[in-house]
Amino acid sequence: MKRSMLVLLALLVVLALPACSAFGEPTPSVAELQATAMANAQTQGAVTATAQPTPTPIPPTPTLIPVQPNPTLTQPLLVPPTQPAVLAPAAAAPVDDSAAVDDNECSGSLDEMDGPRVDVTFVNATDGDLSLYLYNYKTEHGCGVGNVTLGPSDTVTTSVPQACYDFYGWITGPKDSTPAGYGCLTFDQTVKVKPDTLVFPDQR
Repeated sequence: MKRSMLVLLALLVVLALPACSAFGEPTPSVAELQATAMANAQTQGAVTATAQPTPTPIPPTPTLIPVQPNPTLTQPLLVPPTQPAVLAPAAAAPVDDSAAVDDNECSGSLDEMDGPRVDVTFVNATDGDLSLYLYNYKTEHGCGVGNVTLGPSDTVTTSVPQACYDFYGWITGPKDSTPAGYGCLTFDQTVKVKPDTLVFPDQR
């Protein structure tokens, strides 16, 4: 404001000097002086406003963001699984000797067995020599083994305990074979031995 007043006074002095000169230039009116002063004041105000520093905006206060926990640090520690205990092998079960006892018990001859007996006629219906073994199932009178030997086309009658039997034979001759079969000898009858099987004609 003081600077503006100084500028105004300087203009007034400059304008007053021509009034005292020998040439006698006309003195400006008061209205002209006021208009000039106002123009100078406005120009000076604009320059002053331009020279003022631009206020720096205050940066906003940063918002605090909560820190998320690190998932790798919060996970529980993994404990490796322990190896399963190795079980000791179970003790071997005691051997059941009953089968062996039965085998030994039934290894005796059919001729030594007690109980009812039947007469059976065995017929060798082959061209070879026959060796036929009889294994009877255990009855109340026991069990045992028998054997019948026949030549080609021979016949033999023998007494055997009344029971059911497994039969197994060997035929040697023009054509070897092993006849086998099963049958119950509960009455007098004929049994034909063929190359691969036994036939019980009376049981048909």
